[in-house]
Amino acid sequence: MTIVLGLGNPVRFDDAVGLRVAEALEERLGEEPIHGVRVLTSTRAGFELIDLLAGADHAILVDCLEVPDAVPGRVRRLTLDDVAGAARLVGAHDITVGAAFELARASGIAMPATVEIIGVEAGDTMRIEEGLSPEVAAAVPRLAREIHERLKEDRSRGGA
Repeated sequence: MTIVLGLGNPVRFDDAVGLRVAEALEERLGEEPIHGVRVLTSTRAGFELIDLLAGADHAILVDCLEVPDAVPGRVRRLTLDDVAGAARLVGAHDITVGAAFELARASGIAMPATVEIIGVEAGDTMRIEEGLSPEVAAAVPRLAREIHERLKEDRSRGGA
């Protein structure tokens, strides 16, 4: 099974992009289902990733990416190693994405063998407002379509 997990905070403007991509992908899957694909969302990540992703073969995590000199809406592909030390989505009592995977595996919990992280560069995550900047909003349907097409191709080849 493949799980696509949209991450973000719905009221921190561009931080909601992962949630919006998940919604758009869910709509596409409603029109053209792909067997073995589940779409989930989380506003917390950290320890919650273990519960959400346990037992999946493949995971695609979609989140906003805060980087210096960001180009809002630009999509970057990352690995668990790329985000291992990142404080993103880590509260005072939580753990990083990489640490959640390490903890689960050390505890004998089956986590996805392949993990893709798709980051959409944010323009503004400090604004307390539902919505997205125009550049980030433009990336949502494009990214949902791309993920859907790739998952469809993977299934037709018998892959994850």
